[in-house]
Amino acid sequence: MKKSLYRSSNQGWLGGVCAGVAEYYDQPVWMIRLLMVTLFVFSGSLGVLVYLAGVFLLEKQPTHLTSASPIRSPFTNTDTPLQRARTLTERVAKLDKRIQDMERYVTSSRYRFDKEFNKL
Repeated sequence: MKKSLYRSSNQGWLGGVCAGVAEYYDQPVWMIRLLMVTLFVFSGSLGVLVYLAGVFLLEKQPTHLTSASPIRSPFTNTDTPLQRARTLTERVAKLDKRIQDMERYVTSSRYRFDKEFNKL
């Protein structure tokens, strides 16, 4: 099923732009709203223009597409602490291996050769 970007009709505060973007990207609505507020604070009128463009360019979500499922909390996790610790350990081990591979390449003669070859 192809998802489309709409202004949300059931979760929106002002125009439903942030809620629609959050639904489209499967992110919590508060995160998108925080991003928009940050954009407004640091760029001023650009944040307002982006939001207004969303209000005028995005269609309102049709009523037959409104989701009947409850909003999931971003703070709930079904994994046990032990499972999360194992997952974290695996991710750190993969990251460590990638860093070792990068260090091995940067300190190799192949890296120096590639660097000199790219200068040509």
